[in-house]
Amino acid sequence: MKKFFEKINLGGIEVSNRIVRSATGESLAAEEGYVNEDVFKIYKDLAEGKVGLIITGMMAVKKNDICPGLLRIHDDDYIEGLQKICSVVHKNNSKIMAQLAHGGTQIIANPSHSPIGPSKVKDLVSGITAKEMTQDDIYDLVKSFGNGALRTKKAGFDGIQLHAAHGYLLSKFLTPYYNQRNDEYGGSLKNRIRILIEILNNVKSKCGQDYPVFIKLNSADFLDHNEGLMFKEGLQIAKLVAEERFDAIEVSGGITYTPNSESRKNINSKEKEAYFEGYAEKVANAVSIPVILVGGIRSLETIEEVLQGTGITAISLCRPLIREPGLVKRWLAGDREKSKCISCNKCLDTRDLGCFRIRQQPEEDHPS
Repeated sequence: MKKFFEKINLGGIEVSNRIVRSATGESLAAEEGYVNEDVFKIYKDLAEGKVGLIITGMMAVKKNDICPGLLRIHDDDYIEGLQKICSVVHKNNSKIMAQLAHGGTQIIANPSHSPIGPSKVKDLVSGITAKEMTQDDIYDLVKSFGNGALRTKKAGFDGIQLHAAHGYLLSKFLTPYYNQRNDEYGGSLKNRIRILIEILNNVKSKCGQDYPVFIKLNSADFLDHNEGLMFKEGLQIAKLVAEERFDAIEVSGGITYTPNSESRKNINSKEKEAYFEGYAEKVANAVSIPVILVGGIRSLETIEEVLQGTGITAISLCRPLIREPGLVKRWLAGDREKSKCISCNKCLDTRDLGCFRIRQQPEEDHPS
């Protein structure tokens, strides 16, 4: 029987429990994406809070990817600051992965260049029409992911996660709404995942075959009129990436900032928790690598039911750990009260992670 507090090997990483901090955009990094005291404190608090595996917010692998407030990994200059994060995490017996990503056209900024995408399609979030990537652009991006991964290894990270969900660039290659190419990167599912496999191979060639590479995937895009990725194809994509020897899959869904996004509001009952569980369970039944569930999980009761009743290996939390980075430590100590997160999503609406600042106020001033 799986228990959340037991030690396991999760995709090649020895972790102290089955709780993962799902990648959470910090929005607090120094100018140009360098580590500062606020960002350092986020990861220190999580590690001291006994989170088994911490996945960073998305790190840009290209200099011209506009990610205000987020960490970056496109240059060796970033390694020193990231080493400090890895050091404090490991000192507290937690493990940490870097989530590598490219925003593509899904950006909240005024670009000075033409953001790229698999095809010349208008982004549903930003309204920006992508510059269709050439094959040389794709080859260059693949190398950038590999080089970014090598920097994470030098910094001391325990592995990387590719962000191929929520409408960011890699995700767009997977969905027929955005990928309308007719070359080897478009059309069939094997063609649409080709860029993921090329990145995986590039990372493994530079970092070693044993360097863990996880991937975050949408179960479905949940777009209107069934225009995006549907779960039938999402399940097939999960099977294909597992066959290609990714080390673990985190199952999510939706496009960021749309009504059925990954961060649904008002999770005020147990019935509203774990809204991607059914999809993740089907993925877990279909693949031989670990599957991690994310999405609306607020209570230890729900975590235990998922772990004991499905083939899902681990549980990811995002917003609860913004509100309460010591949540896992509290649960381990025997306090089973659910997360204090009220799913208000102010952490998405501000440049300071909302509850990151609220936590520093007196307890009586916190929202409830």
